[in-house]
Amino acid sequence: MSINGVWSTDIGGAYGWEAIGTAFLEDGRVTGGGRYHYTFGKYTESPDGTIVLELEVRQFGNKRALFGHKKGELAIVVTAQLNGEKIIGEATMPGNAEYGIPVRFKKRGKLPE
Repeated sequence: MSINGVWSTDIGGAYGWEAIGTAFLEDGRVTGGGRYHYTFGKYTESPDGTIVLELEVRQFGNKRALFGHKKGELAIVVTAQLNGEKIIGEATMPGNAEYGIPVRFKKRGKLPE
């Protein structure tokens, strides 16, 4: 399955899974956003099904603390596995890999042509 497409994104927290936005994956590039952030970056796929997303997150409005930081700009790396129409993995902040946040993506559709 191609991972090009429209994906919903969730993070795991103390109270369960929380929807945070939508991501658009296309040929190694990621863009997306939610109510208080936008995201851009790149991704790579390995033959074993591993996907690595290197993301820049820009928060505005009500900023939330992520990885112990309440910043407007964050670099995040997601290491995940493709599982059917889901991508399941963990987000970390470079330099703080010991702190991870569970993440999941669910494919919602194809990109427009």
